[in-house]
Amino acid sequence: MPLLKPPEPTVAKRKYYIRLDETLAVTMERYAEFIGAHTADHVISQALEFVFKKDSDFREWLQKNPMRGSEPRLRKANATRRGESAKAPNASDRQEAV
Repeated sequence: MPLLKPPEPTVAKRKYYIRLDETLAVTMERYAEFIGAHTADHVISQALEFVFKKDSDFREWLQKNPMRGSEPRLRKANATRRGESAKAPNASDRQEAV
C-alpha cells in the first residue's frame, strides 16, 4: 500500500470574474471559513452543483435543449455592453478570481 495518495484527476477549469453584492460576498466568505475551504471557488462550485442537481425543471430543460456548438451563449464579462467600452478588470473591481 502506498504511503502517499496518488494525485487527484484534473478537471478542466474555466475562469469567471463575477460581481456580488457585498453582503452576499461576506456571507460566502464566512461560509467558506465555516466549512474549512481555502477559497470561494469551492463554495461557488458546490452551490452550483447543488442547484443544478435539485432543479428538476432545469434538468428537463437541458434534455429538451441540447447544447449546439462547443460553448454556451453566455455573454463574456469583458464584452462591450450598450455603449460601454470593454476593459480588463482591475484589482479594485474584484477580490478573487472564480
